[in-house]
Amino acid sequence: GVAGELLPPVRRQLTRIDSNGRHLLQIINEILDITRIEAGKMPMQISQFNVNELIPEVMAELDAVIARSKLTVTPRLSPGMPDVVSDRQKVKQVVLNLLSNAMKFRHQGGIDVAVGYDAVEGMASIAVQDTGIGIAPEHHEKVFEDFRQVDDPPSRQYGGTGLGLAICRRLAATVGGRITLHSTLGSGSRFTLVFPVNAES
Repeated sequence: GVAGELLPPVRRQLTRIDSNGRHLLQIINEILDITRIEAGKMPMQISQFNVNELIPEVMAELDAVIARSKLTVTPRLSPGMPDVVSDRQKVKQVVLNLLSNAMKFRHQGGIDVAVGYDAVEGMASIAVQDTGIGIAPEHHEKVFEDFRQVDDPPSRQYGGTGLGLAICRRLAATVGGRITLHSTLGSGSRFTLVFPVNAES
């Protein structure tokens, strides 16, 4: 509408073009991320930060997406959580990807983002729990493969590049952590990032 009012059919077509352009940009960025990780071009940027402060920041960045989804995203923070020493940007990117993924496969209800701390193991955790379509056990490992999406018919309508979870697994590994998945078909999913509280130790 910068050059003047648009007729509704023109606006619909331009909206479609914009949406497809953004989708292509997402694919390019995700492929570049994987390439950089595989080539060792994403070195660790270690800093001290508070995970409880990271979660509201992620939610603020996805505020528009959350609003459009009409989902309730609830942060469940851990008062006893110490500051962690790790790569803040990589941890943040994993949480962004996991939360975005959860919203894609859920159209009503809520999503919990829970912070945890295991003092004995010295591990922090951030779990994203949804009540969406769920994932059958035989597909739990497949969803982390490059360009791979679940083949169950209910999931095909959701689109996506099939790279988000593959990137999450790689980023988790670079901070010395891992991604775990607990899910059953029809009962939602919980993806959890587990990583060392002190990456330098």
